[in-house]
Amino acid sequence: MRILSILLALGLFFSTNPPSTLGHLPEERSVTMSFVGDCMISSSQGERDSGSLNWYAENYEPSYFLSQVAEYFMNDDFTVVNCETALSDRSLSPRDKGEGTNWWFIGPTSNAKIFSSGGVEIASVANNHVRDYGSAGYEDTVAALLDEGLDVAEDGTPIYFEHDGIRISLLACGIWYLGEEQNYLDALEEMCGESDFQIIYPHGGAEGSFVPEEWRKESYRVLIDHGADLVVANHAHRLQPMEEYNGGRIVYGLGNFCFGGNGHPNNRTAIYQCRLTREGETLKFEDWIVPCYIYTGERNVWQPSPVPEEDPVYQKILDFMNGDSESPM
Repeated sequence: MRILSILLALGLFFSTNPPSTLGHLPEERSVTMSFVGDCMISSSQGERDSGSLNWYAENYEPSYFLSQVAEYFMNDDFTVVNCETALSDRSLSPRDKGEGTNWWFIGPTSNAKIFSSGGVEIASVANNHVRDYGSAGYEDTVAALLDEGLDVAEDGTPIYFEHDGIRISLLACGIWYLGEEQNYLDALEEMCGESDFQIIYPHGGAEGSFVPEEWRKESYRVLIDHGADLVVANHAHRLQPMEEYNGGRIVYGLGNFCFGGNGHPNNRTAIYQCRLTREGETLKFEDWIVPCYIYTGERNVWQPSPVPEEDPVYQKILDFMNGDSESPM
């Protein structure tokens, strides 16, 4: 059902001291969730050169990668990531992507431990890189994630999870043009009948912009109008702001997170967290942003980290995500 009560106070959305996720009072019936953006836990064409993510995965423990943010993921109830890579131990050829500038990413199946060791429970594989090495690479990726105990959200297939009697559904999907959201409305209708809170986790759009395209705004609003409570999107490789619309919440982009595709990506990202609390028949909602850097040294060492509150970038990210500024830079 649609949220019966939504807390819209800006202090709740963007408090400089986000609510603690270190457990719940016994009488509470609540669930806390975390979402991050593109996680490319691999290297271009599987390279293992010194300094690449795959090299780090061979020389560091899996827990290294998410160690700076694990406190958020370990102390929530569910963490959702976008697994934007193929994972396979087979010798596979990259699929033909036609002419133009193309990229292919792959890592060993053991890289799935990066997620499981860091407190991640759910991984989406609805994106444009998970099939870089064809159907075999895709199948190996899904198997590797399942072997690590993750729930896998495949394109267009809802998954369901529950905590404290609150039942949640999530649909990961690719939406690349206005109207494609129509392909998922039947699944969304099913979700509305089977869960208390409906989440859409789409992937698509243009890359490299802090501003969501108008067609994506329209597309995601259609999803809210048809019963989604929360839309959290990715693909732009940039943060994009949030909005409240028709009783629901839309996060247009969370940027890159643990991202093996670039040694110097745009260095602004965030963890989006929300909490649902049931009081009788009322389901209350609150959310907040944890500003993060993708890397904190001179180059990407594949270890995202929270921005300290005293750092001016902290407030810049909050202001941007709240729509109060044009850029988080």
